[in-house]
Amino acid sequence: MERYDRQLRLWGPLGQDNLNRSRVCVIGPATPLLQEVFKNLVLAGVSSLTWLKEKCAAQSSSLFLADFKKDLEPMASNQLEYEENDLVNILQQSRYDWTRFSVVVLTCLSKHSTLLDLNEVKRQRGANFPPVLSAFVSGFYGYMNLVLSETHFILRAHPESKKYDLRLQNPWPELVNYVNTFDLSRVDLATFSGIPYIVLLIKCVTKLKKDGNNEKITTDLVKDALSQICLPLGNNVLYEPNYIEARRYAYLACPQNDSSNELEDLLRNLKISYCGHEWFDIYNHEILTLLLALKSISEESEELGFQPLTGSLPDMESTTENYIKLKELYEVKAKLDRFRIEQSLTRSKKKVSKDVLGTFCSHYGEIRRIMPSKSDLLGIFSTSNTLLNALVVVQFCGQLTEIIESKDEFTGLQADGNYSVMAFLGGAVAQEAIKLITHHYVPIDNLFLYNGVDNSSTTYKI
Repeated sequence: MERYDRQLRLWGPLGQDNLNRSRVCVIGPATPLLQEVFKNLVLAGVSSLTWLKEKCAAQSSSLFLADFKKDLEPMASNQLEYEENDLVNILQQSRYDWTRFSVVVLTCLSKHSTLLDLNEVKRQRGANFPPVLSAFVSGFYGYMNLVLSETHFILRAHPESKKYDLRLQNPWPELVNYVNTFDLSRVDLATFSGIPYIVLLIKCVTKLKKDGNNEKITTDLVKDALSQICLPLGNNVLYEPNYIEARRYAYLACPQNDSSNELEDLLRNLKISYCGHEWFDIYNHEILTLLLALKSISEESEELGFQPLTGSLPDMESTTENYIKLKELYEVKAKLDRFRIEQSLTRSKKKVSKDVLGTFCSHYGEIRRIMPSKSDLLGIFSTSNTLLNALVVVQFCGQLTEIIESKDEFTGLQADGNYSVMAFLGGAVAQEAIKLITHHYVPIDNLFLYNGVDNSSTTYKI
């Protein structure tokens, strides 16, 4: 078994390669939170770490790894690139190369002036600054804040339930011709049982559109149409597995779902001018380039809202011959759609890596986008959330004000040495960093609050 076998199943070879080539900068004092972030990133495959140390009067935990390079290097897939530096010295260097980092992580900063200086550096660099994850833990509570410098595109969102792109509403000519080879009025029950449910549903949609229900197709209407075209074969058809599947998946024949509408809105709101400036993350630029290619194809042809067919087909009750033929039709259509995108890229003289193009076409329905928040690193100071305000006061002032201190719901806010909460949030921070690096799974947008007293969490925008 490969070292990263389970991870490869999550974000694939392309995502793991991005992790292995990524550079992460962690800024903060020596705390268990920083230790957990480092450990989780190295175990995931990140092989280049930079620690910019903030001097802190507080004693570090005895569990803190004294020598990162010595203890973490055996965990890395390759030789671990490790660097330590003093944060004050780095902030004084106007030409320090921040662009080499994939993600910057701030852990338990204690000086307000440090955050101000970092925010100013980020402001000056603009879009040429990496995404920043800021985290802090005190007692049983903690927060994590994501601040993006540019739009972040997710190549694969990995939804909980997979939705296949079957084009039942708008089948292409070759698929229509194949469906028409099945005449349900002339087949016996044995032949019917080997017809894929996709064929049955397309026939239902065709019938409903012919009857004038073009824009009002619902699951109930599809099921009614299915009964009308199949029941002439006899009541025994109700017990056939392919008929049962057709009823179960009747919703697939209805108009586009929410995720498709979200993608249409994404394409509609894309601006060509987005390509006019340099992008910090090459993958954000490549995904944007592909989305713009789709938009260009739609505008140049009569096919409105062109989207590449993914080509994947679910298992279903069918004869082997019928299933193989159907699968070939979907795969050929997917290859033709991909070729159209490649032609559009060639005409516009744009280049995209083959791996990104392949993933984009195979999982187009999972593309998502997170816009940069209007707030910067100082946004945590301007929220109305009482718990976040209390955490910020503890972080930068060292103690709670009398007003906040009197509130019973924050009992344990200043408890010392709560390693379990730091370990939990350290894992969460590393997880969000991995999402940003691999462009798999949707990151937080943009603040995460954790309450260890009742083991609850919430996310919201600031």
